[in-house]
Amino acid sequence: MGLAASQARFLAITARKANCEFKSMQIAQEKLSITRELEDASEEYQAALNKTKLVWDPDGTGDNAFDLSYDIMMRPSAVNNYTPYLITTRDGRIVLDSKMAAAARAAGIPEGGINNKVVGQDPVTGEDITLYDQLYANFINQMVKNGGMSESSAVSCRDLGLQDNVGIGAPLYDKTQASTMGINDLLVYIDNVIANGANGTTADQNLADMLTFEFGTDSEGNAIDLDLKTSIADKGDANSNYFTKNHSITTDTNFTLSDLLTQDITFAMTGDKVKASFWQKLVAGVLSAFTLGFAYNGILDWLNKDESGWETEATTQEKALVYFLNDMFNAFGALFDVENDTSGTANQAFQYAVQQTMSLMGDCRDLGNRNHSTDAFKDAVNEADNYNGWVMKNANKNKNYGTQAISLSNLAESFMTFYAQGLNGYDQTYYITTDGSQSSYVTDDPYYMWTVDNQNANSSDEYYIAEFYSAMFNNICQNGWVENDQIDDEEYLSNTLKNATYFISSMSSDYYYYQDRYLDNGYVVEVTDDDAITQAELEYTQKKSRLNYKEEELEVDMKQLDLEISSLTTEYDTVKNLINNNVEKTFTMFNS
Repeated sequence: MGLAASQARFLAITARKANCEFKSMQIAQEKLSITRELEDASEEYQAALNKTKLVWDPDGTGDNAFDLSYDIMMRPSAVNNYTPYLITTRDGRIVLDSKMAAAARAAGIPEGGINNKVVGQDPVTGEDITLYDQLYANFINQMVKNGGMSESSAVSCRDLGLQDNVGIGAPLYDKTQASTMGINDLLVYIDNVIANGANGTTADQNLADMLTFEFGTDSEGNAIDLDLKTSIADKGDANSNYFTKNHSITTDTNFTLSDLLTQDITFAMTGDKVKASFWQKLVAGVLSAFTLGFAYNGILDWLNKDESGWETEATTQEKALVYFLNDMFNAFGALFDVENDTSGTANQAFQYAVQQTMSLMGDCRDLGNRNHSTDAFKDAVNEADNYNGWVMKNANKNKNYGTQAISLSNLAESFMTFYAQGLNGYDQTYYITTDGSQSSYVTDDPYYMWTVDNQNANSSDEYYIAEFYSAMFNNICQNGWVENDQIDDEEYLSNTLKNATYFISSMSSDYYYYQDRYLDNGYVVEVTDDDAITQAELEYTQKKSRLNYKEEELEVDMKQLDLEISSLTTEYDTVKNLINNNVEKTFTMFNS
């Protein structure tokens, strides 16, 4: 190769090598950038692991918590038990969203609040008309006009008018004295009916008697010995409320419908060759009577019409349980006043619930020896609390001796769930399966509203709605208000409460509202934001995968460049040596 050609080749190699080294430097910078992005993503993910949110948890269990929102506290519903929880500024003014603020402004309520005064008399009744009365009527009308309230809620507020001093000293209505109530109020109502039954009317006494069970008597009031367990005491104590084989209880076995719904009351039968065949035939008899269209007058009536001769096959214990089931169904029928249902919906839902509850008893789950215990009674009684039907535990598998048990509490909760299904078009919001852990009981929902036969009731949810807005309105007028059009955003609301920009005012025992930090409020709880963590984990995983893929591509490109640079370096050195040799030869030749 000539000197000129070598020099041209040398320059080309030098240029290519410089270009490859430049690209290599760029890739190195990109890899550094990827490393920084991964570090940032990791820091964001770690920060998200500590992220919390505020939830509304009225029963304190965490099982029925809702993401905290403005509407949960500031608009009436079963979720807040129709009681306003006011969002307030540091100086006590009520924070209103854009719709409520527009209604307050249009109604003429000053932002600084206003004192009440008499402005006239009603021409018909002669009663005083106050400034609050006039402003309240305007406020309700404006709320409907701008979409802040439904017309049905407004009708309740107009019909009942402003409730004087509610929320500023006057107590809220006792919701156990209503015709509709949540499960917690329902339990209190049952206890009150039983406690006051002896002093009430004949109807009150009859209802109280139906809500109380004496497990140990037949339909004629004759005493029956049977095995019964209530898990009021510690289940961990093997000697507590557990009874050995063939043991019969002669002590007090009275309990109420509210006991059934708050405790674990279980029926157990012990003896030779425990089988489910009797209950399969019994359930078939009830369902047969149901299919034939007999009017319901208790399952005993249905069974007798079926003429299956069940009583001749039943043991004393089996008869006792049939009598109890009959009494339990009748107690629910009286409590929910099914007989006086004119629409037929409640009656149909009730018969459906009876049918479905009885169906749960047609099969028996054999526990076998999986509990590794020789105490069949204890195993069966414990396990019954986990199922909506019979369970059977054999002490000796070969002889088939053991215990058959069923949770009466689970049957009661299952009945109420089936009844709620029937009332609500047989939807699957609540449902029952054999396995209790896979069931969705309506009794676990503190916000489901039950209609009961309350002879003393003088209100319903219409009154609660009117009372809710009265309490809110009275506080708006007395303390003033401020508009915040971002307060409907849940994240924004949560942040303002966490950083003490806003507070929650709730009613105290003196029926006035007092301001608290959210941490001091029993219903608002700060919990780990699992949704945010899941989202952050997903984003981190996706970003990490994308950056790792990009880094791998750069690594391949870097290796290719390294190979090319190595090759060019070898060629560079070869051409350079060739040029040097040519130059040396030329100088030697001319020097000679």
